[in-house]
Amino acid sequence: MQGAVNLNAISKSTREIYHSLRSEVIGTHYRLRVLRQLFTSSETVALLNKIAIRFFKMLKLDLLDTIIMAINRLLDPAKTGNRHSNASLQQLIVSLDPTEHVNLIMDLNNILEKVKGKSPRIRQWRKKWAAHRDLEVVQGLAPMPATSLPEIDDVLKLIGRFLNEFETACHDPREDINLYEKTDKEVEEIVESEQQKISSPIHYENIIFKDDGTTILDLITRVNSPQ
Repeated sequence: MQGAVNLNAISKSTREIYHSLRSEVIGTHYRLRVLRQLFTSSETVALLNKIAIRFFKMLKLDLLDTIIMAINRLLDPAKTGNRHSNASLQQLIVSLDPTEHVNLIMDLNNILEKVKGKSPRIRQWRKKWAAHRDLEVVQGLAPMPATSLPEIDDVLKLIGRFLNEFETACHDPREDINLYEKTDKEVEEIVESEQQKISSPIHYENIIFKDDGTTILDLITRVNSPQ
């Protein structure tokens, strides 16, 4: 765990990468929650199949593929080939100034290696199915790639730990600002600055969403209840 970091050394580019990764992680947790809420109870699955079996089977597969692809994007190298840069965990590390953040870079690299060590089947799913359709898999000559929700949970927890390590070292203090005392130009600059702030650490797996799979289930249950 890091001590204080010079916040002025956190570049705008690093902040933009962080916000992109944070949004990806939150979106992945949301999809995983919907997947669990709709498709892990046999009773709920039977209800959904009764309503629209093709739609919900497609939704289940699409959610799983999207989750797998999102995790793999996070694990992409900083660059693909010599030209194309990726918004990935490695990119966040590369974006840090090595003279200012020696210990933080080392800690983030250690966590990233643990993430990769936990995700070989997730990466295999991308290679053989989600990003490419392996011909031998399609023809039944090779097994369908497999993963599990506990496996995905473990990987996402480590990714959350990665973000928390960065946030603990780099989060910006929050200030009470009276915008009524500012000029339009100052307000514009403050809004931009607020959008680039690095948040305090949170438990990403415990984020509360106002609407998720239970919203759909409640609606379906009401519609199908005897009048």
